[in-house]
Amino acid sequence: MQTTVETITPNRLRTVAAVPVAVVTTAVAGVLASTVIAAVAHGAGVSHAFLPLHFATFTVLIVFAAIAGAIGWQLVRSRATNPSRLLARLVPLVLMLSFIPDVLIGITKAETAATWGGVFALMTMHVFVATAAVGSYIHFLPARSTHD
Repeated sequence: MQTTVETITPNRLRTVAAVPVAVVTTAVAGVLASTVIAAVAHGAGVSHAFLPLHFATFTVLIVFAAIAGAIGWQLVRSRATNPSRLLARLVPLVLMLSFIPDVLIGITKAETAATWGGVFALMTMHVFVATAAVGSYIHFLPARSTHD
């Protein structure tokens, strides 16, 4: 009987530690920015009845997005031949796709008190959270091509 012992290399250990740090950093920055955006939107007349701009609502979504983003980023950086180039294409695409539910809220008025001002605030939140994510992931989970 043969047993296999997996050794954890220093690089793997750094990655295991870096992923949660990148997620927390992204989530904190995203929540802070979104809190300001929601306050500005409410100050500009967006109703407080518009649930997507409630702190609890966007905080939960930002945490899930930060986790999903870090997993996706890690998969690309560990498997792609040129992760930097692929991420440069994927990030804007994912950001654009994230606007679809917001636009649908604006069109369908499926949310209580939905207005285009509220939709614009949500889309602005997506941009700030994506910016925080990319900055965090570049710092903690750098993407290098296999040719580096």
